[in-house]
Amino acid sequence: ASGWNVYGGTSASSPIIASVYALAGTPAAGTSPASYPYAHTGSLNDVTSGANGSCSPAYLCTAGSGYDGPTGLGTPNGTAAFTGGTSTGNTVSVANPGNQSTQVNTAASLQMKATDSDSSQSLTYSATGLPAGLSINASTGLISGTPTTAGSSNVTVTAKDSTNASGSTSFTWNVTTAGGGCTATQLLGNPGFETGSAAPWSATAGVIDNSSGEAAHSGSWKAWLDGYGTSHTDTLSQSVTIPAGCHATLTYYLHIDTQETTGSTAYDKLTVTAGSTSLASYSNLNKNTGFAQKSFDLSSFAGQTVTIKFNGVEDSSLATSFVIDDTAVNVS
Repeated sequence: ASGWNVYGGTSASSPIIASVYALAGTPAAGTSPASYPYAHTGSLNDVTSGANGSCSPAYLCTAGSGYDGPTGLGTPNGTAAFTGGTSTGNTVSVANPGNQSTQVNTAASLQMKATDSDSSQSLTYSATGLPAGLSINASTGLISGTPTTAGSSNVTVTAKDSTNASGSTSFTWNVTTAGGGCTATQLLGNPGFETGSAAPWSATAGVIDNSSGEAAHSGSWKAWLDGYGTSHTDTLSQSVTIPAGCHATLTYYLHIDTQETTGSTAYDKLTVTAGSTSLASYSNLNKNTGFAQKSFDLSSFAGQTVTIKFNGVEDSSLATSFVIDDTAVNVS
C-alpha cells in the first residue's frame, strides 16, 4: 500500500502482553497472573481519551480515567504490573553503614542511603532495633537522637517506595558506658612501616617494601601484597588489644594496581578481617589511581584482643598489586 495502515485486535495485543508477562518472570506458585494488573494499576499507562464508537453505558466504547471498555486498565509501563506479590518489579537497595558505636548520653547521627531502580520513586524509611533514644526520619533516612542506655542492638533499616518494593540492611549499634577510662591513642605498632621491617606485624617475605615499583602513600616504606603475576598469597597481620568501653576505628590507605584487562571477573583478591569478622574484600576490579583511605568501626571488639589481617591471593597470570600504607587503630 502507498501509506500507513492501522491494525488492531487480539492478533497484535496477544503477543505484546504475552511478551511483557515473560519479561516479568515466573509467576508465583498458586497465583493467577491475570489478576496481577488489577493489583498494580499505578504501574500501567492509563489511556483517558479516544473512542471506538458509541455505547450505552458510554465507558464500554469511550476511554476515560480508570477502567474502560476499549483500553481496560491501560497499557504496559514496563513489567511492574505483571508481577505477583506486593512488589512491582522495582529494586530497592539500602547501603550498609557498618557497625556503629556511640557513647551513652552523647548525641548521635547516621545518614542512611538507599537507591531505587526507578529513580522517580520517593523512599520511606523505617527501622527496628534502634537503641533507646534514637529514631529514624521516615523521609530522609537520618537516624539521630541521644542514646539513653548502654548495650548492643541489632538494627535493621528498611526503605520502601510507593509501589511497596523494599530493601533492607542490618548492622550492630553498640552504646558504650560514659567515661570508660579511654585515652585517645593509636594502637598499631609500625603503622606506616617506616622501620623498614615488619615487626610487630607478621608479614610474608618481601611484603614490607621501599622499592620504586609502587609508591608509598607517605614516607618511603609501604606494604606491597602480591603483584607477581603468578599464583601467590601474601599476608600482613597484627594483634591489638582494644580497651573496654572504648570507641575504636581501623583506617588504612589502599592502592590497587592491576594488569588484568577483563572488566567483569575478580581474578586477584584482597580480604581484610578483624578476628573472624570480615571487614572488606577487594579485587582487580577495584583498581584505582593513587591511594584511597578506608575506615571500619572496631568498637564491638572493645575489651578484646583482635588480629587485623590483610590476605592477598593472586591467580596464575597477570599481576595485581595491593599496596597498603599509613594504617591506624585509633581509640577514644
